[in-house]
Amino acid sequence: MTIQPLTIQTWMTAAPVMRVLAALGAPQVDVRFVGGAVRNAVMGLPVTEIDIATPELPDVVTQRLKNAGIKVVPTGIDHGTVMAVADGATFEITTLRRDTACDGRHAAVEFTTDWHEDARRRDFTMNAMSLKPDGALFDDHNGAEDAKAGRVRFVGIPADRIQEDYLRILRLFRFFAWYGGTAIDETTLAACRIHAPGLARLSAERIQQELAKLLSVPAPQDAVKLMAATEVLAHILPAPHAPDVLARLVALEASHTLAPGDWLRRLAALAPSDAVADRLKLSNADRERLAAPRRAALRVDDRTSPLALRHALYHLGGPLVRDRVLLAWAHEADAQTAPQSAPWRALLDAAETWTPKPLPVTGGDVLDLGVAPGPEVGRLLTAMEDWWIGAGFAPSRTEAHAQLSHIASATKKDGSGGVPEPSAF
Repeated sequence: MTIQPLTIQTWMTAAPVMRVLAALGAPQVDVRFVGGAVRNAVMGLPVTEIDIATPELPDVVTQRLKNAGIKVVPTGIDHGTVMAVADGATFEITTLRRDTACDGRHAAVEFTTDWHEDARRRDFTMNAMSLKPDGALFDDHNGAEDAKAGRVRFVGIPADRIQEDYLRILRLFRFFAWYGGTAIDETTLAACRIHAPGLARLSAERIQQELAKLLSVPAPQDAVKLMAATEVLAHILPAPHAPDVLARLVALEASHTLAPGDWLRRLAALAPSDAVADRLKLSNADRERLAAPRRAALRVDDRTSPLALRHALYHLGGPLVRDRVLLAWAHEADAQTAPQSAPWRALLDAAETWTPKPLPVTGGDVLDLGVAPGPEVGRLLTAMEDWWIGAGFAPSRTEAHAQLSHIASATKKDGSGGVPEPSAF
């Protein structure tokens, strides 16, 4: 075990933190910060979530917090975890634990007062440190050194830790995407490959959650390529897989200062199969978002006409056209080396700057011309939309109303009872 000092940081002395620590009995009770807060503090990264561990039992923890007037939510009481809400800030507080049995997904635990036992059950060395409020850092597994080097390493033997909980395979690659500055060692990668079939034990919802976090990382492409190489992707997503397309998409997002982390757009690039939504049990909204860019009627390439683009923007909206442009561009072999290609750039700029251009006439205007309610109203409005888009959204309402009168009059004269079908885009 290593004990070393860490400079006291401002988040450690914030008023809500001090209030919770005092309620838990610090310094008389050996209460410590654990998990991501300690890891980020060691790495010099912002601390946004604060987890605390204590040797005292959950009932004692709960009573202490209530006595101090702090709200308690029993978020995981069976595993010794409660959430404390103090002055609007939330803290996850967990009693020290040791695993007594693992089935590949869930662990049976017992409470303990031994900090070393608690550290041994954590997944990665960078997550196995604990930090006293006075700045004393406890590090049984060289987590500080690994964290500073960007080395994502299991506590103990990789194969053993994976078989305790197969979700750790996906967490490994997510943590590598976030913090990796050193390559994952070959023993760990081999263990991932051998035990990847165990991912079938995970629920679709848990895989979706972990995949969403991974694909939301600013630059997940290297981690995803490793997942493909170790056959992890094959066990969580239907084929085909296109990690190279994902890499080009990420490069395009970065080069055009688009906000990174749109995980559904990245998923559409990585796994362009309609079966993905079923495999991950996506919500209806996410399912629609994933499928929409592939269904969009606009065929995007660097020869897309201004008229076709206007049709797409009018009918589909800027965000969907932007996704369609980015995905099509990412499929081009030179997208990563030529991100400033003028035709593609123009398409993307048009989508990014698009504001809706409503048709200046309505169904009420059609009825005022004496057209009977029914399908003819919709056909006339569709024909007007074709005209409106073709005119570049420039005509005034007066000009649009005159055009509507012209189309309606022409329809009556030729006796067709309808208007020509609008052009497809």
